[in-house]
Amino acid sequence: MDKKEKVKWSRRLTRNLGLKIISFLLAVTLWLLVVNIDDPVVRWTYLDVPVTIKNAEVITNQGMIYEVLDDTDIIPRVTIYAPRSVGENISKSDIVATADMNTLNSLNTLQVEFSVPKVGNQIGDIRGSTDSVRVSIENKKNVQLVLKTNVTGNAPEGYVVGNVTTDQNLVRVSGPESAVNRVVSAGINIDMSTLSEFTSDITTSVPVRLYDEEGNEVEGSTLTKNPESVMITIEILSTKEVPLRFEVEGEPADGYGLTGAVTSDVQTVWIAGKRAALNAVNEIVIPAEAIDVSGISEDMTAEIDICDYLPENIQMADKSSTMPVNVTVGVERETTVEYTLQAKNVKLLNVPEGLKCELEGLEEEYPVSVTGIRSVMSGLTEENLEAAVDVAEWAREQGIREVVPGRYLVALQFNNPEYTEIDRPVTVSMTVSEVTEEDTEE
Repeated sequence: MDKKEKVKWSRRLTRNLGLKIISFLLAVTLWLLVVNIDDPVVRWTYLDVPVTIKNAEVITNQGMIYEVLDDTDIIPRVTIYAPRSVGENISKSDIVATADMNTLNSLNTLQVEFSVPKVGNQIGDIRGSTDSVRVSIENKKNVQLVLKTNVTGNAPEGYVVGNVTTDQNLVRVSGPESAVNRVVSAGINIDMSTLSEFTSDITTSVPVRLYDEEGNEVEGSTLTKNPESVMITIEILSTKEVPLRFEVEGEPADGYGLTGAVTSDVQTVWIAGKRAALNAVNEIVIPAEAIDVSGISEDMTAEIDICDYLPENIQMADKSSTMPVNVTVGVERETTVEYTLQAKNVKLLNVPEGLKCELEGLEEEYPVSVTGIRSVMSGLTEENLEAAVDVAEWAREQGIREVVPGRYLVALQFNNPEYTEIDRPVTVSMTVSEVTEEDTEE
């Protein structure tokens, strides 16, 4: 292009330059108006946005622990300015609010930073109604406590709770020193009213709870428990009512005897156990060594704890208490009475087949002295005091397998009442012979 042509084009480009600039600016403005009308910047508000604490090890590595105060790690309101097309795709979960422990200042506050990684730098602005998290810093403390078991409510009717066992009996509690110092005990609570349909052993998981010195539960997100819960096994036992039976040992003082009356202020007790063990128990026997009457000359009362004499695998239905009962043994002064009995009234019992027995050596009337307590002796007369020889029993006592004809010395047996005794044995000669035909004819 020659010089003349260049000048010509230059004049054309610069002609009406002002109007051309104005036209350009109007075009840009129109474009901006169109863009804003079609996809305007809108304010978006999100409620209760959680804050994530970063670099907490800055504190924990020093053996300390932090606690967020007054829920300041929840931002009540976060506002985002972004084009409509961008904001429509942002949910609360897309907002990242972080507080770095490295920003901790002398007022124990952390600066909060906001971002929406999902959309990057497409948002215009983001801000929270609060921009800091307040924390308290304390020494960390650990304690170890024994787990206690507390059972409330009742098992189904006819059943009681037996042993309650746990898979662990210790719990480790960690947290801020001030919070841990409030904890004085740990336990598990079992409400049997929620398990009333069970009539066999129960295994379940129960949460561990912490308590202060007044028995109030201590709670707090800064306290950690290891374990949080334990597995327990609750033994369910059947129940049964059985009578008591008492035995005594020893001899009262000279001139005194037992009345035979052993009384108790409790006659029956409720016991518990597994069904098989319970079926084998029909009474609770208090053995003789528990009640020694040696040397007593008046009624004696002893306090006996029934729990000490329960059979194996059996317990009181109410295992929370002991079961003491007062047992009274009656004693009376003794008296001696002499009776005159008739020899013809002595009976021969259980004579072996094919043999006959005859007694010799007794006078037609013979004396028998009986000693016993007066209340018993008053009912004993010559008419109801009887003598006999039980041949089969005598043979067993002598170790004789087969009684053969011969002459034997035997002691008479008397039907004197219990708690009386024959002062002197009465012996007779017993002749044993075979039964003859003549005896049969007779």
